[in-house]
Parts: sequence; C-alpha cells; structure tokens
Amino acid sequence: MPDLTTATSLVQTVQYGLAFAGLVLVAVWYLVPRLEPLRLAPSRMPRWDASIVDTVLVCWVVLCTVFLGQLLSGSVFRQLGLSTGSGWTSVLAALGFQGLLILVVPIFFLYRRTVGRPLPRTGGQPAAPLTDRILLGAAVFCVALPFVAASSFAATYAMQLFHLEVTPQELAGFFNNGTSPLLLLTLTLISVVVVPLSEEMLFRAGIFRISCRFLPRWAALLLSALAFAALHNSMVHFIPLTVLGIVFALAYEKTGSLLVPVIAHGLFNLNSIVGLLAGLGASS
Repeated sequence: MPDLTTATSLVQTVQYGLAFAGLVLVAVWYLVPRLEPLRLAPSRMPRWDASIVDTVLVCWVVLCTVFLGQLLSGSVFRQLGLSTGSGWTSVLAALGFQGLLILVVPIFFLYRRTVGRPLPRTGGQPAAPLTDRILLGAAVFCVALPFVAASSFAATYAMQLFHLEVTPQELAGFFNNGTSPLLLLTLTLISVVVVPLSEEMLFRAGIFRISCRFLPRWAALLLSALAFAALHNSMVHFIPLTVLGIVFALAYEKTGSLLVPVIAHGLFNLNSIVGLLAGLGASS
C-alpha cells in the first residue's frame, strides 16, 4: 500500500512551492521595470454598455435559470429517493444551478446576436493566444494561493479566539469519508470544470462587470467578491473566498479574458481537492 504520510508531505511541499512561486510572481510584477507598461495599461475587460432594460433582462434570465435549476434538481432528488446527506444531492444541486446556467446564458446571448440585438461580449479584443491565457490562469492561481492561505489562517485563528465552531464546507466531507470512486470523479469534474465556468461567468463577467458601470471600481470589486464568498455558505471561508474573488476579478479586468480566471479557479479547486484527499484538511 502507498505511504500516505509521504504522499501528504509531498502534496504539502508542492503547495508551499506553488505559494512561494506566487509571491515571486507578485514581486516580479511590481519590481521589474520592463513590466511597468503592462502594469499601467488600461483595463482590457469589455465594458458593459447595454441599456438598463437589457441589463435588467439579463439579470432576470439568470435568476429564472437559477430558480428553474433548483426546481429541477429538487424534483430529480425526490424522484430518485436520495438521502439528504448523499453526495449525489450535491451533484444534482450543482448541475441544477451551475450546469443550467452554463447552458442557458450563452444560448440567450447567442439568440440576441442572431436577432441583431447583441449584448456585450465577455472577452476583450483581440484575445491573447490560448496558450498565453492558460499560462496566465496558472500564474493567477499561484498568486492567489499565499493571500488566500494567509487570510484563511487569520480567519480560523479569529474564530478559535472567539470560541466559534470551525466547520468545513459540506463538500469537503465527501473527499474525506470513503466516498465511492464514481462520486469522487463526478464531484471533481464538477468542481474543476462546471463550477469555475459558471461562477466566473456569474460573478466576474456578470456582477463585477455590470457593477463597474454603476459603482466605483473598488465597490464593484468588493460587491462581486462578497457575493462570491456568500454563495459558499461557510463562515470560516468567507474572508479567504472574498480575497480569492478579488484576485479573480483583477485578473479578468487586466487581461480581458474570462478564460484566465476560469483556469485559475479550476486549478484552485483541484488543488483543494488534492489537499483533502491527501489528508491536509479543508484549510488546504
């Protein structure tokens, strides 16, 4: 059998290395003179210049999609007779919320384009090559790690100081308690592919970008990050997820490509899952 202690140490060492690489990238970004033109370059995030009516319509479509997704997932849940604590209920909930959102919103945008009333695109023009966007997403993931880890440590310490119970997110338990391989694989695919796509579309291309039209930039950053953190319904992770939401929004704003935070988000979730499977706990 494999040595779990060695595997845990190896995963932890890799995570420390990635966090250190993130700090190095931050130092290079701010200290290397040749990168100053890039630092001072204006935002490449496409402006949300749709009318108020179209903005309200998009928000209505999103809300209806989320509501319909929850109704459908709840109906399937009851038809299959699943228990409340089953991991498959989380799969159905994710597919009902994030999965349906990924399908409906792009179809609605495509429909508006075909009838000659296009809505603002999510990506900047011209887009960077795909390989560059993937590498930028990996870099953003590394940059986020040390800041999320530091805020996570501070949040956990503060809760312990005030004798508040530190409870992990519900999904974390499924990666620790002998879950079936099929369920583990399904949860991993949803966490690494479906969730990043839907949440970046909703919070960065949606809430952050639309808010920038009506609010100061700092308020739009904070609003989208707070909404992102609140969705996960975890007190101990609220501040770290707020920090993570700000990092992803800044990456989208600077690059103008939604794929960059999507890649970073997927890698972050994968890193968390690997840490859980290695026995490092939910804080990983």
